[in-house]
Amino acid sequence: MRRVAVALVALLVASCGSAGTSGPANTQSPAASTPAATPSTPTSAKGAITLKAPAVNAKVTSPVTISGDASVFEAALAWRITDTAGRVITDGFTTASLGAPGRGTYSVSAAYTVPAETVAFIEVFSRSAKDGSIDEIVRIPVTLR
Repeated sequence: MRRVAVALVALLVASCGSAGTSGPANTQSPAASTPAATPSTPTSAKGAITLKAPAVNAKVTSPVTISGDASVFEAALAWRITDTAGRVITDGFTTASLGAPGRGTYSVSAAYTVPAETVAFIEVFSRSAKDGSIDEIVRIPVTLR
């Protein structure tokens, strides 16, 4: 009887650890066995602009610090906070500490006023020297308080 029990336990352990099984391979919680995954930094499509603060879906208060790094022409960046309908709540310009082809940091303190808690977007972007259109953009959702 004891040999049967040992054999069953060994078979169960082997089947849980083998590839292609339909059951979970590890019954421990992910936090106990692996480090927590860190969210990736929002980055523009071509990788020229990153937005490190605030975090995606953060609840922020005025003034909010908008910061990150960029590799853009003449280090020129624009930023804005818009509501979900696209109306601009506040906007401005800043420069990174270094222009392209280098990569510099930027940080701006953006003050705003909203009548109630508002879902909004923070955008940091560069404009084309050729025609003024938006060349690179990072956009994240936040809640303004």
